[in-house]
Parts: sequence; C-alpha cells; structure tokens
Amino acid sequence: MIQLRVKILAFKEADAKYLDLGKKRLLNMLPEFADHFQFVDGDANILFVLSGGSEYAATQLVEKGKFYLILSNELDNSNAAALEIKAWMNREGIGSVLLSNPEEMKAYMSSYLKVVSAIEALKGKQLGLIGNVSDWLIASGVERNVLMSKLGINLKQIDWKSLCSFEDAETNADFLGEFEYNNEEEKVNASKIYNILNDCIKKEKLDAITVECFPLVRQKSVTACLALSLLNDQQIPAGCEGDLASIVGMMFAKEISGSIPWMANVAKISEESTLFAHCTIGTNLLSDYKVTTHFETGLGTAIQGMYRYNDITVFRFNSELNKAFITTGEVLDRPRYATACRTQIEVKLSLSAITKLKKNPLGNHHLILQGNQLEKLQLACGLLGIELV
Repeated sequence: MIQLRVKILAFKEADAKYLDLGKKRLLNMLPEFADHFQFVDGDANILFVLSGGSEYAATQLVEKGKFYLILSNELDNSNAAALEIKAWMNREGIGSVLLSNPEEMKAYMSSYLKVVSAIEALKGKQLGLIGNVSDWLIASGVERNVLMSKLGINLKQIDWKSLCSFEDAETNADFLGEFEYNNEEEKVNASKIYNILNDCIKKEKLDAITVECFPLVRQKSVTACLALSLLNDQQIPAGCEGDLASIVGMMFAKEISGSIPWMANVAKISEESTLFAHCTIGTNLLSDYKVTTHFETGLGTAIQGMYRYNDITVFRFNSELNKAFITTGEVLDRPRYATACRTQIEVKLSLSAITKLKKNPLGNHHLILQGNQLEKLQLACGLLGIELV
C-alpha cells in the first residue's frame, strides 16, 4: 500500500495534545485515506497546516527537487499560514499544490495515489535498446545511470548480431493474419522481424524496446514498422530509431494514462498548428488504415492510418529526464501528404505551446496521447522533480 507521509505543522509552542487534535482533524476530513496516512516528524510529502505560526517550520522541512501537498482548512489561521508557505515555496522553486477543502482534497488525493502507484510500477522495468541510438538523434539519448536513478528502469543494450539473423528467422502465421497487404513477400519479411524482436523480448525479459531500425533497411531492405505497431497493440511499448527519450516517455505515459502513445515526428510547425507524422503507430489508435511502404526509403512496410481521436495530449522528455513538454491539442485534419511519414495528424496547439516547440524544443519526436492527460502527467512530473518547460 502506498504510504502518504504527513507532517502536522503548528505554531512553535504547540504541545502533543494539540498535534494529536490535528491528526484527528485530518482523519475526520479524509477518512477514506486513513490507511494511507503515516504521521512523521520529517521527510514528509504532505504538509497539514494546522495553525498559523507554522510558516517557518515549513521552510526547515521541505527540500528542493521534491513535491509537496499542502493541506489547510478554515480553523486556527490554517489557510493564512498555508498561503504564506505556498508563496514561499513558489519563490524558492519547490513544487507544491495547495488544497483547502475536503472535496478538493479527496479528488486530488485519489489521482495522487494512482500516479504514485504508476511511478512505483516503473521501478524494475527492463528496457531493451536493440542496436544504438540513431546518429541523427543527437538530443535523444538517455544515460543508463540517469534512467535508473530517475525512474528505476534498467537499460539493456543488445547487439543486432546477437539476435537471430533475418535469413534464419521463421515466418509468423499469426502476424500475417493481422495485416492485409497485396505484397505477400513484404508481409512475410515483416513477420520475420516481429519474430526476431518478440523472441528477444521473451529471452531478455523486456518490458519495452526501442530499435535502431535503419540498418535493417540498408542491409536487408526490410523495415520494423509493422512489428513495432503490433507490439504496441499488444501493450509492449515499442519505439524506433533507438530513441531512448521517446521510449522512456512511452513507458512513463503507459503507466500514467493506461495506454501507449504514438511516437511521431514534428513534420511542420505553423502559427496555429503542428503536423505530426510517423510510420509505426499501433492500429488500435486508428479508425482505418492500410499497409504501404516506408516513407523515407520507399521500401518494406509501414502503417498509413486515420487517427481515431480528436482531443490529444502532446508529451516529451529531454535526454536528462529533468524537463518535460506537455500540452493539449485538437486534431484538425488527417492529411496524407507525400512529403511526410505515412500516418499524419494536423493539430491545433496554443500559441505558447508552438512558441516553446520553436524556441526551446526538447527534441524531434513527440508522443501523442489520446484524450486530456495534462493533469496526471503534470502531477507525475512534479512528484519526480521534472521541470515543465
């Protein structure tokens, strides 16, 4: 069970009896969370401001890089002190949210517990990088130690040469039944790639993979797009180009939102909208699709589809996992330009979001999540000390 570490903050001369009153007051306000509360003297993540005069005590307790819930009520100048504490924490760059009535607290605490559980679920996950980060992704590598210290995810780098060769790989009959395509040879080739990747996932006990895919195209004239699409449909986060920042974001978003996002290029930015495009989207995110060739090479196979959802969230980590870009958007169009990757959406974004994309980008690939996931992602980043750009 997730423990919520609560510090009761009161005026300097408050005795044990008054602090016990504070515990009872909080439990009466939030009885549904009583089993989660652990009352502590330090290292808290929840500050219950019991009275005025507690402001200085808060400054001695909190730490930069952590995130705190500040709870207050209408008694004993609690709200007055909480506002002063919140203002000081904002000034000092310490993440926090202030909640001042029980109904607001109950709704937020429910989300808080779910997000904390999702973050905990990432610890111990195994991520496989097959090959290397592609040469052109100069801002999208993530160091193994950063990944472990920030999220508890273990990175395994796997050489293509250690896997079954394409020539020796078997055809997967189930895979062939998943996709309709008039080029049977290309579909068979794609099924072999799926077998190679799926066998690797099972052998290495991986929870997610990202694949340096262009060597396949150059050496064997085959692509991994269909294989990655199916793995995402099977709830195994699977990214391409060896993009570690993106696959980590996909793993993160899956736990937070419950579904795997689509990794896409930023193909065009205008004053009001952005075009996102890529070839590896899971078909469960599409209302209709067809199999066609890979955009950059005209070889192999790829997915060209109609994105199912209208309201979306756009998300991306930087390579140090200490910054994140998060915004919501509305799908305006689902074009099929010949000058971009096969599946495409044109998205209306706010002016501030477009300005950030242009002036302070965290990299190329962004993740497209269905629906409005803004609050959950923001909370998760806050808990991890990840700055929102």
